[in-house]
Amino acid sequence: MTRWSLGVDLGTSFSAAAIATADRVESIEVSGERRVPSTVLLDESGRLVAGTLAQRMVGRAPDRAERNPKRYVGRRPMLLGGEPVTVQRAMAALLELFVTEARRRFDGAAPASLVLTHPVAWSPAQRQVLLEVAEVVLPGRPVELIEEPVAAAVHYSHTHAADGIGGRDSVAVYDLGGGTFDTAVLAVEGSGFTVVGAPGGDPEIGGETFDERVFHHFGAQLTRLAPEWWEQVSTNPDRRWLAAAGELLTEARLAKESLSDYEDASQYVAGADIDVRITRAEFDALVGEDVRRTTRLLAQSIEGSGRAPGDLRGIFLTGGASRIPLVQDTLRAQYDGLVRTWQDPKTVVALGAARWAQRALTARPVTAPRRTGTGAGFPVLATEVVDAQAVNGALYTWSAGPEGHVVRKLDRGGRVERELPMARVTGWTISDDLVLVAERREQAVRVHALSPELIIRSTTDLVTAHDPWLVAQGSLGWVFLRGPGTRPVDNSVGLPWGETGDLQVVVIRPATSFAPVNATPRLLGPAATWYINEDGARRRLLDPAMPTSVPPTALGDGRGAAVVLGKITKRRTGLRSSVVVPSQTVATVDSDGNLAVVAEQQDATALWVHQVVRRESWYLGTNVGLETYAGTDRKLFVERPRAGAVRWVATANRMYGVVQDSLVPNRGLALHLYDERSPRPLGTFPGLLGNLASVVPAEAARLRVDGELLWLGAQVGEGTSQVLRVSGGRVDQVAAAEGWLEPVGQGFALHSPETPPGDSRTAPATLVRLPE
Repeated sequence: MTRWSLGVDLGTSFSAAAIATADRVESIEVSGERRVPSTVLLDESGRLVAGTLAQRMVGRAPDRAERNPKRYVGRRPMLLGGEPVTVQRAMAALLELFVTEARRRFDGAAPASLVLTHPVAWSPAQRQVLLEVAEVVLPGRPVELIEEPVAAAVHYSHTHAADGIGGRDSVAVYDLGGGTFDTAVLAVEGSGFTVVGAPGGDPEIGGETFDERVFHHFGAQLTRLAPEWWEQVSTNPDRRWLAAAGELLTEARLAKESLSDYEDASQYVAGADIDVRITRAEFDALVGEDVRRTTRLLAQSIEGSGRAPGDLRGIFLTGGASRIPLVQDTLRAQYDGLVRTWQDPKTVVALGAARWAQRALTARPVTAPRRTGTGAGFPVLATEVVDAQAVNGALYTWSAGPEGHVVRKLDRGGRVERELPMARVTGWTISDDLVLVAERREQAVRVHALSPELIIRSTTDLVTAHDPWLVAQGSLGWVFLRGPGTRPVDNSVGLPWGETGDLQVVVIRPATSFAPVNATPRLLGPAATWYINEDGARRRLLDPAMPTSVPPTALGDGRGAAVVLGKITKRRTGLRSSVVVPSQTVATVDSDGNLAVVAEQQDATALWVHQVVRRESWYLGTNVGLETYAGTDRKLFVERPRAGAVRWVATANRMYGVVQDSLVPNRGLALHLYDERSPRPLGTFPGLLGNLASVVPAEAARLRVDGELLWLGAQVGEGTSQVLRVSGGRVDQVAAAEGWLEPVGQGFALHSPETPPGDSRTAPATLVRLPE
């Protein structure tokens, strides 16, 4: 039986956990969430409920709930519904959620060890509370306590090991969490860390403080728009109005989180039947002084440790509020290249705790494997490459330059044949006869249609805040845009986690006009996109079980594009959707931009399409699996794993099925060759580079078609990836290397030794030639 350990961060506002086995560390989800509310609630039967369920029940019984039980450590018991509840009991209920979920993965076995984290400033008496909590949930099991910044540093040192210390033996941690701000400087000692100097912080600065600022910002609007309602919410202690105040505070938090991705946020206040709004500039003004104070406290911690910023290996950001753009911009302005971030800062401490717990399972140190340059001695053709494609014997690169981006055509030896400087490229696609490039210019996108020799044939300007999807076949291109009304939605308006809006298209026909042309997009129809709610903030992975819209793709017949539009029919109470009926339109778009409906998928069918490929028959990736349709004959080729996704890949004369076992975390890859009688398995691998369900370009699945060949980038083990070449029923490993190695096609690859294999490569890579 697999031995495992558990690391848990019982936070002020939210809690998180991660499991460790001998060869991997990964976050765990409870009720589909990596970040679980720390709320506890005593129901009328005397049962203590914790986490997401407790949070949902707060509106019905606000006097029975406590959103921040950690604040009671070292204090008298909290009163829930008039009943005293000790902090040990409350935090044990939270810990039990993670232990129960983790044990399910290991056939009920208990962890070999448990690591819990705590603030640097906690006293021995406060730390003893955590030991008592652990004994309640896992009696007799080994328990270790580590400081939260130490846990964060352990995780970051693992993921950023390739940066190299270069004689610098210290790191700083900037922890802006839900309830407090903490900062510390740590010195590296072997495979661990020790706090040096006096840690700093402010218990009154955190995500909750910012939520309250937004709450009162909304209150100022409601004073004008719904004065009687706001008067009751802000002064009346009755349960009804306490619940309304709690709901408005939740709307404030959701608005704050939306502003990390959007310039403004509009929230519906159900009780007042009114929309309230806040812009990012207004939010920055509300929290700016607090953010500046945190940077001063960080500077004091660094100075007090006897170090200068130049002596630090990095400044590691953790805590959900560290994701706020103003925070990162302020720190980068002062510390430039020292700032290190993680894609999900709310789970960094839990992941570090799990890495610390991993020591009980293996004798090897928990630091990352040493990176050794390109790792395999590949011949280098180009550096600082964002993306590359090999088409018809030519190499094209999209590279990062000192003043922007550059698109180049190279010969097979890496010599530049032609280059075009750009401002900032947001996407590109290449067919046999067309290179289509989207260039961001403030609130507009300029789309260039280039010949294979990179001669500009036409330029089209489109006013849009959203990056477009590009599709090219032959000499025609399609630019698909999300309409200006696209906005994020969630259950605060009675809808799933996603976006609603419209889909538009512009057809690109290369000409000989060099002057930019302003184009008017053609409306294709409403489009609802549904995502997996990973952390209450990011919208990146399409929900494979939902009738979502999907990014348009080439149809495969050489003449059109495939479009799938998710739709909803809503019945509203005020501005809140109370009855939602999903549906889906599967369609094609021709060379004139005309939409031709292929099928209307209704809620009653429970069949949702996520990919359309047209060959001699229809090949569909659905919520059920990989399917084929010929006339009315429908066949299921491969089932979709419950937590995964499936996609077809068409080469010149064959169809392959790619199956990703798990989207979050990215794990498990299976490859099948299509046979009309039955699927022919070709192999299974630890994981894919990229993610089949992601709409983020940096997270696109690393699959390349090269005539009759299929190339894949796949994970091998922790820290190593490989390039696979598939021809007919044969799969060959062409090369493997430490870090990220993805195929370009025709014997070339992109290599980034510093990037761990997984969902995403955001740093530029090196273009290399693979061995013959």
